[in-house]
Amino acid sequence: MFFLLWTGLVQAATLSFNGNAVGGCTLAGMQYTCAALPLGDTDVVVIASAYGVTVNSSLTMKYNQGLTMSGSAALTVKGNLDIKDINPPNLKVTGGNLTAEGGTFSMGAQEQTLSASIAATTIKMGSNNVKVTGSISAKGLVEIASGSVINGPISGATVNILAASSRIQGDITATTSITIGSGSQVTGDLTAPNIDLKASGLLVTGDVKASNTLTIASGNGIKGDVEGGNVTLDASNAYITGNAVVDHITLGWQGRVQQTITCKAYTPSNPCSCVTNNSGWGFNEPQGPKCGPSTQAGPHHFQITHPPAALTCAPAPVTVTACADAACSSVYTGAAQVTLTPGGATAQINGSLPATGMAVSSVAQTTAAGNVALGLSSTPATTGALVCKSSVDNSLTNCQMAFVTSALQVSGAPRYAEQEGRIAISALQASASNPRACVPLFASQTKTLQLRCTYANPTTGTLPARIQNKDNVYVPLGANAGSACSAAGAAVQLAFDADGQATPNLLYADAGALGLTATYASTSGSDSGLTMTGTGTVIVGPKAFAFSAIATPQRAGMAVLPVAPATSISVSALNAAGAVTRNFGRETLAQTVELGRTIVAPVFPGFSDPAVAGSLTFNNNNGVGTASNLSWPEVGQIRFTASLATYLGAAAPQLPATGSSADVLYIPHHYKTEIIVPGETDLPPTAVFAAPCTAAMKCLVGVPPAGVSAYSGQAFGLRVTAQNQANASTLNFDGRDTSYMTAVQVQGWDAAKGEQLFPPGTPGASRLTDGSNAQTTVTSIAATKFTLGVARSALAYRFPGASGVPVMVAPTDVLLRASSTNGGASVSSAPAAAGSEGVLTVLSGRLMVPHGYGSERYPVRLPVQAQYWDGKMWSINLADSGSKFTQAQVLLANCKKTLDCAALQVEGGTYTVNKGELPKNKLLTIQAPGAGKVGSVEVSVPGMVYLPSTVGIVVFGVFKSGPVIYLREMY
Repeated sequence: MFFLLWTGLVQAATLSFNGNAVGGCTLAGMQYTCAALPLGDTDVVVIASAYGVTVNSSLTMKYNQGLTMSGSAALTVKGNLDIKDINPPNLKVTGGNLTAEGGTFSMGAQEQTLSASIAATTIKMGSNNVKVTGSISAKGLVEIASGSVINGPISGATVNILAASSRIQGDITATTSITIGSGSQVTGDLTAPNIDLKASGLLVTGDVKASNTLTIASGNGIKGDVEGGNVTLDASNAYITGNAVVDHITLGWQGRVQQTITCKAYTPSNPCSCVTNNSGWGFNEPQGPKCGPSTQAGPHHFQITHPPAALTCAPAPVTVTACADAACSSVYTGAAQVTLTPGGATAQINGSLPATGMAVSSVAQTTAAGNVALGLSSTPATTGALVCKSSVDNSLTNCQMAFVTSALQVSGAPRYAEQEGRIAISALQASASNPRACVPLFASQTKTLQLRCTYANPTTGTLPARIQNKDNVYVPLGANAGSACSAAGAAVQLAFDADGQATPNLLYADAGALGLTATYASTSGSDSGLTMTGTGTVIVGPKAFAFSAIATPQRAGMAVLPVAPATSISVSALNAAGAVTRNFGRETLAQTVELGRTIVAPVFPGFSDPAVAGSLTFNNNNGVGTASNLSWPEVGQIRFTASLATYLGAAAPQLPATGSSADVLYIPHHYKTEIIVPGETDLPPTAVFAAPCTAAMKCLVGVPPAGVSAYSGQAFGLRVTAQNQANASTLNFDGRDTSYMTAVQVQGWDAAKGEQLFPPGTPGASRLTDGSNAQTTVTSIAATKFTLGVARSALAYRFPGASGVPVMVAPTDVLLRASSTNGGASVSSAPAAAGSEGVLTVLSGRLMVPHGYGSERYPVRLPVQAQYWDGKMWSINLADSGSKFTQAQVLLANCKKTLDCAALQVEGGTYTVNKGELPKNKLLTIQAPGAGKVGSVEVSVPGMVYLPSTVGIVVFGVFKSGPVIYLREMY
């Protein structure tokens, strides 16, 4: 009976809240209420869907306990709810709500994942990567660990997302402030009085509202609009792709707002009055700031691009553009609906993303007329008048079209430059019996048409269209295949099919909207005297992009360097044959080519993938753009990419174009070395904290302010961090993928001038070791030792000399330098390389075991000291309160007279110095040998490699002179 009871107590219990009774809890309907929820070490709490559990006290769950919830289950705790230590396989929350009323919700000491909505006064997501699907809401602080993935909105008084590389899919709202660490990516809107986006490689895809302050650190970007008070784009390469409406904005070096800056106190005479421009680009330069009034409620005006004439029997295609300004230099990006006349066709502009500001529609009229007015009505309304342009050559028209009963109709789907694609040319007339129906004129005939090309957008060009005739020969519509379109064009013989349509192939080696005009004028035969014309527009886009040669390796966070002798990185728009499309970049509305990257390495899960910084501008009129301030704040192997979603609004089909650079190796910009000091939590197991220096040591000032010290040969903790130009950790410098890494060399240099390797010069041959008894030399830290950009290593700095023998070298200030070479480029922690280095004062130490004597009937106690050589003498090390040894390490040797070393004993326990000496109540004690056992013994503590021991001689049987106190025992 006893055995069975004991077994039941140690088995895991499952508390199932599914309608059954649970001890200590009441059930009303589907709601449990518990005063407390005491759990055994391996208990599991299971809450079924639709059931709620309220615990009227705090709840903390341990590693071997479990929590299971699903559906609409709810756990509410009146106080703190702490699940951070639950072993991840035991946390099975796939739905529901977790609430800590009036307390703190904690998770993430383990790498935990759950799906639930979380609410509390304070929310802390721990120190490990966490994954949460659901909303996160706090009345106070929300703190999310680095590397976390949150799919859901976040709200609180203060929201801190720690560096680095978290992924947030949802809006973030705070009543006080939002801080987001480096390398993170947020897809959603940010709203708070104060927002700080830390350097670097951070990307927000969404709109940002910061009523007081917004700081965008180096290399960070916002793909969206900004509304703020005081907005700062730090140097360098911070950017906003949308508009910015601000009280004041400061643009640091190469900082850029790609759209319009609007000062809230807008003054037409000085639209940029709120801009402090330190970007390096002038207000009137292409990449410099542009200022204007705030975004309009609707378009400034609409523009209709139309052919000169159209058939009465078929709708004529037109393009409607919603213009944001009078010059139509930018498009309106809001939604708009238009109704066109004649014909009444409707079109939705910006009905889907990305917003192009354009839509294809049609006009139609069934009666012939020479001057039919074009018009439209819109929602929202405009402030400017309608503008019309010719689809043939982009010239302004008077918004009138001719509608005829017979004409040539020319059309062609969007296609890539220098890639064969058919166009359609039809000779049509209105049916006599049905004016809305077109019938062919040239069914199954061969006709010679005069074809010519024009440049609609851009309005000039250098190459002609080439049309394939009935004999499959390409005929240039210019003087030759290398000249511009000519006014006359060329006669081309075409074969029309049974439906009266000719479908020859067209080739055009450049980019743009190409106007085509076909004319038929018969002077003989049955149709003598028939004259018809027709026009159409074909969009021809670049097929790909090509990067100029990029030097490799590059340094994380620095502007990319080209291969010499080039001085900039260029990106060329290419046709299908690989030639540059020289007209790309000259369009009426600039085409947006996005810079990006493809990660080649690393490949481990959760690697850091920050956005590329920089801008790409095609403003040199030759199809070649310049990638300015191109940079990436991480390490690894990448390819830079350039991509165009579509060209000139082409929709059926779209004309996407992409291209990438060759592989580029990214290495750290510099290293940072630090001595791990007391109070920090990442000391390697085999190391000890470097001790704060005393004033007498005259250590070089470091961290802490008084400096730190360690004995020669004593293992201390060294932290090496790989960093980018903005001094943020490069998280991909990680031993899980070392294909792009090399070992990091470590050396000691004199801290005063940084000129002497492994000081002091005399005696020479100092070195770094592993701090073990063997004192194995260490020259580098393996790449596999790095985690998220940081390696922590136990090292010792050793002066030359025989093992176990104290050396007399004065305190030496040593800086610890990390360096590596990869791809022919060196990375260093030296200040000259923008790094920083930890400084350590190295001491020659010894353990001084003094002489002693006394009666053989009593123990002898020795005040052992930890000492260092100060350059003149051995001094007690008041900074040492950690060196220790045990009874087993004490050596008793060379016993004389009647003493027997094998019989002598040392008092047990561990002996630890305090301020350089053993405490009075714990001196090294040699037990009394007993009556008649007299003589001397040598006492030492060998084996402490960094505190070689002196040898003390203890004599038993010698009495100390002086006053005597007599003791008498009373019974």
